[in-house]
Amino acid sequence: MSDRRTTRLRFQRRLQPRRGFTLIELLIAVVLIEIGLLALVATGASLVRQTTTTRARFAAINAASNRIQLLGAMPCATTNGTSSGPRGVIERWSATVQSNGTRELRDSVTFVAMGSTHAIVLRTRLSC
Repeated sequence: MSDRRTTRLRFQRRLQPRRGFTLIELLIAVVLIEIGLLALVATGASLVRQTTTTRARFAAINAASNRIQLLGAMPCATTNGTSSGPRGVIERWSATVQSNGTRELRDSVTFVAMGSTHAIVLRTRLSC
């Protein structure tokens, strides 16, 4: 009887579920975690690019707005000019007196952000 009992105990031990994880389960878990982390890094890089472009665009809008205000404060006359700033920023402005007693003010700012060139153009009309 002892032989039957030991054989039965050995058989029951084989049927019991194993504890822990298999190597394949661990590898799949590591790959899934890695994919998630890479997605987070890619999202962070995208946000940095968008933030950099937005800051450059905001600076260009401020420069153009300031120039339009300066041109609006000047007496009615036709004028134009160009200036270049840091990091490839080029500003072109003009004030043109129209035949109906108004003047058209225009300012364009070209800038480079994240390797591509962008342009901001502001236009308005004021009475003389």
